[in-house]
Amino acid sequence: MKRLTWTLVVVGLFVAAASAHETRGETVWYPMPDEAYLFGTRYPEAQRVLFAFDYGHALVYERLLVDRGKIDDPEAYERRVLAEIQNVIAHPPATKQDEADIAPNYVFTFPLVLNMMDWSHLLHQFVLDVLSTSQDRGPALVERVRQIHAQYAAKPAVAITSSCKSMVYMDGQYFSKAFRRTYPSLNLLIWSYHWFQIHLFEALMAPTQPARDQGVADTLRRFRALIADLPDSADFDDMPDTAVEAPVFSRTFPFLASAFDNNHMLHDIVSDILTSDRVADSAVRAEGQRMARMDLDPLAYQVPCKIPGGNP
Repeated sequence: MKRLTWTLVVVGLFVAAASAHETRGETVWYPMPDEAYLFGTRYPEAQRVLFAFDYGHALVYERLLVDRGKIDDPEAYERRVLAEIQNVIAHPPATKQDEADIAPNYVFTFPLVLNMMDWSHLLHQFVLDVLSTSQDRGPALVERVRQIHAQYAAKPAVAITSSCKSMVYMDGQYFSKAFRRTYPSLNLLIWSYHWFQIHLFEALMAPTQPARDQGVADTLRRFRALIADLPDSADFDDMPDTAVEAPVFSRTFPFLASAFDNNHMLHDIVSDILTSDRVADSAVRAEGQRMARMDLDPLAYQVPCKIPGGNP
């Protein structure tokens, strides 16, 4: 796999913190983990679904941003965008696509969000890479994942906090829930994808290679069933909770469970900002920046973690 297809230049130093907040920077992971992208070598179908949904998230944001105030029939609009994303999932890219090519308006409007997502998605990727390749399934595995997370957390300008946050962060804003109410099928598609991510981590916690292989295969099968006939095929009432969906993974790496939930909440928040007619067009960028900064702040909306070890 070509590592540079991530659009993330993996040489040099990280952009200054101020730049990360105002413009799209180049998120730099250096040195690269030895395990980088080996998850896709063993599980190419699952890796391509991950690439497809990076594409899908950006596509949803771009459509909502460009079409704000011009959507006369939300149901028809949802069907059209859903079909577009389902086609990407059915024919997923073999490499990570550049959001600037897919969603230039989103890239311009939400620079901090995008920098945070780029950095967080590298964390997701490299943890999958370690879990899928480590021969040790005990202390050495845990230590290696901690090393990956430490390198991630060393960039506080873009590292989503591991502090556990109240759902009020996502659901208690004046624009909250607009996306799921207006576009329930698209919302369930994104929640199904988050379920897929979470269950991949849990599957890779199995003690034997055959069990891990079967777990990934089962996760793919169940994910495709979840999105087969939306909204009826996915019965989520709430955003999937990592501690609930992946208990072994969460007990072993509580700091990752909380960070991943915080990432998923920010995805929902951006969707709500773009959908809600209570957010003025002139306020969209500022609201995205404001809510993203809260996802960096360990004290914002902090609550005790369900599993000890999430809060730093």
